Amino acid sequence: REEDKNIFDYCRENNIDHVTKAIRSKTVDVNIADEEGRALLHWACDRGHKELVSVLLQHSADVNSQDGEGQTALHYAAACEFVDIVELLLQSGADPTLRDQDGCLPEQVTDCKAIVSALQQRTAGHT
Repeated sequence: REEDKNIFDYCRENNIDHVTKAIRSKTVDVNIADEEGRALLHWACDRGHKELVSVLLQHSADVNSQDGEGQTALHYAAACEFVDIVELLLQSGADPTLRDQDGCLPEQVTDCKAIVSALQQRTAGHT
């Protein structure tokens, strides 16, 4: 039911208008996290909603925020093999050297060669 939805539901559904209005009106903090520590940016990356990822970043979403397991939006985008979102996050200052609680870098949670290559090019500059 529509009245039972929260901002995370709208984010998962890629309802850009609703999410944007909520953030602009300040009724929702762009960096709000759910009970698992996942921010809106994590969800948008998990679902492959590139335009929404872009909107969240434009509204100062924390590109390096970590969920309850230490995973960043970059981990989510990499694991789900969304190359274009990985690139967007990197261009927006995402840190590819942040490890999750298991000690994994974003490049270690994907089998996608293009993503591994993009992440390794960025991590080379951080070592």
